[in-house]
Amino acid sequence: MENIMNIKAESRKEVGKQIARQLRKQGRIPAIIYGGKKESIPISILLNDVKTILKADKGENTVLKIQRDDIEVDAMLKEVQYDYLSDNIIHADFIRIDLNKAVNVSVPVKVRGEPIGVKVEDGVFDFITREIEIRCLPTKIPKEYIVDISQLHAGHSIKAEDLDLVEDIRLMSDPHRVICAVLAKVKKEEVIEEEAVEEEGIEAPKAEVKPEEAEQKPGGEKE
Repeated sequence: MENIMNIKAESRKEVGKQIARQLRKQGRIPAIIYGGKKESIPISILLNDVKTILKADKGENTVLKIQRDDIEVDAMLKEVQYDYLSDNIIHADFIRIDLNKAVNVSVPVKVRGEPIGVKVEDGVFDFITREIEIRCLPTKIPKEYIVDISQLHAGHSIKAEDLDLVEDIRLMSDPHRVICAVLAKVKKEEVIEEEAVEEEGIEAPKAEVKPEEAEQKPGGEKE
């Protein structure tokens, strides 16, 4: 299938820092496949293969067929560990998947166009949520969601529920989560007026109380 990337791996029986160093000298890194009801499988994989996965259109959401000896495992890249001193990749985790069972993944959200609320109405654009979580079959995972914001007016927003999801993809993020919005700009005159009121200490006029009302008891009787 064109949506699946083939990766070759080698068995790895020994573990430890020394083995990891030897693998890195060979252009490989230690890795592991886990998940499901099967045992974890220690493997080694070419460092360039991991980089290829990360640079692929779907990145970590790329569906993989990992070939080890005479065994093939359907998997996805779960986590990549980096050396905090050099930012080099030092380990990779892969999780088993079933191509016929849905998985939860995060998919990036991108925007397209210039909002009318910015261009004409002097608003300020705010891009709040840059990825959403969905649930679908591994081979149906979209690369990204592109949101057209050209008709977004000041004071309006686009929420997760507004995204165009196909029928076999389920939204797992909060449907009311705001993806982006155009904030109406506060007028300068209003800010100056509010500041002037605060500086002068102007208070709202108090209600006038008549002497006879002040002497009135709660029960309606006068002293």
